[in-house]
Amino acid sequence: MSVTLRADGDTWRARFGGTEREPVVLFFCVTTDQRPYRVVRVAAGRFSGEGDIETLSADDVRALFQGSKSMGVPVEYPSYGR
Repeated sequence: MSVTLRADGDTWRARFGGTEREPVVLFFCVTTDQRPYRVVRVAAGRFSGEGDIETLSADDVRALFQGSKSMGVPVEYPSYGR
């Protein structure tokens, strides 16, 4: 299961991910596949699984989104230019 929110002009779906020791919340843009996903680490023990995200308030989900980082093209990827 997941929750959705409207942010940055798009609709995003939040899902629990990572591991028990290193949990993360992932945000996927559902209005376009041209946006990279976003991720934010959360404290271990804050979530025990996917269903916990559904218990968060809209303000909590928005705060997680605002704390997330785009997983676009990393700076360590090589660049090609002529």
